[in-house]
Amino acid sequence: MTVLKTSMRNFFAHKGRMALSAIAVLLSVAFVCGTLVFTDTMNTTFDKLFQATSSDVTVSAKGASDTGETTSDNGRPPVVPASLLGKVRGAQGVRSAEGTVFSTSVTVVDGKKDNLSPSSGAPTIVGSWNGNDARTMKITSGTAPKGPDQVMVDADTADKHHLKLGDEIGVISAVGTHRARISGIAAFQVTNPGAAIFYLDTRTAQRTLVGSTGVYTNINVTAASGVSDPQLKKNVLSALGTGYKVQTAKETADANQKDVEGFMNVMKYAMLGFAGIAFLVGIFLIINTFSMLVAQRTREIGLMRAVGSSRKQVNRSVLAEALLLGVFGSVLGVGAGVGLAVGLMKLMGQMGMHLSTSDLTVAWTTPVVGLLLGVVVTVLAAYLPARRAGKVSPMAALRDAGAPA
Repeated sequence: MTVLKTSMRNFFAHKGRMALSAIAVLLSVAFVCGTLVFTDTMNTTFDKLFQATSSDVTVSAKGASDTGETTSDNGRPPVVPASLLGKVRGAQGVRSAEGTVFSTSVTVVDGKKDNLSPSSGAPTIVGSWNGNDARTMKITSGTAPKGPDQVMVDADTADKHHLKLGDEIGVISAVGTHRARISGIAAFQVTNPGAAIFYLDTRTAQRTLVGSTGVYTNINVTAASGVSDPQLKKNVLSALGTGYKVQTAKETADANQKDVEGFMNVMKYAMLGFAGIAFLVGIFLIINTFSMLVAQRTREIGLMRAVGSSRKQVNRSVLAEALLLGVFGSVLGVGAGVGLAVGLMKLMGQMGMHLSTSDLTVAWTTPVVGLLLGVVVTVLAAYLPARRAGKVSPMAALRDAGAPA
């Protein structure tokens, strides 16, 4: 108890010198916790998006990518014949099935030929308006496209580029350039991470993106009541054979999530790199702070030794101060980390990748990791000065040289 009281007294007696080290611990922990909260939030956002936009089972061409992005060399998406739709509808456990067409190998421009694609690296998607999209999008103005001269745009893209009903846009694909006027604007019911989405009616999408009206890129299948997605997949495979790619909603969501992991890992490790640099700077500051404190308190430590304090007690006293510093700085750092994550989300919003604070994800492991890192690094950094303090002899209390100028 005496060691703890001494440590508490010394800690608060040198608040000024401790402040700089506390800030170093705070910043280090904030970088770590902010990175973890930010990446967890991005994962939550993308998970919600992929789960909401995936149908129970999706049928596509054998050569199609798991994420559905255009993979062919000619820029046209892999397709399946429209006649396949009837076979899918006849499979056991199918409540409904709908053929759709979409492509990511497109460029969309406005009437002035300015590119409407996102600047954040998110995809530009042009597809047919269908029932699956109607579940996740809400038409806020105008109507859905009903002819070759109509197109609908997502609300985020419309706001960013100041698009309104009646504006002309051009869809440039491998087939050619198709021009249409905006007939409607639709808003996401889940967070849109920044993709620009344009909708055509099914027949126009087939002609514009593929060049043929007798094909689909995907067939979205909805399960009947009581039928699980894996069972529905088996039933559809039994009806179609093995010549097509059939995925459940979970498989599609997992494939999409894996596809964005590369981008998120780059951001995560870059930010953790800054955290590592902050920790290195913090270590030097903590070593310097406690070395100076031990030098200033040489006579005081000598007196403690003279009245019976052992080397271990003196050592523990200094380490206890480091522990207090680590806990104080780490607790503040965890809170600052959450604030940093929110700030990064706002910054990404300015760049076009919209992340809602309602999806803010703070896993229980995040504050634990932050506290452990902050406390352990602080105590380890103070270990050498603590050892030097423990080696001060009782005779130091009698020497003027041990006192600060």
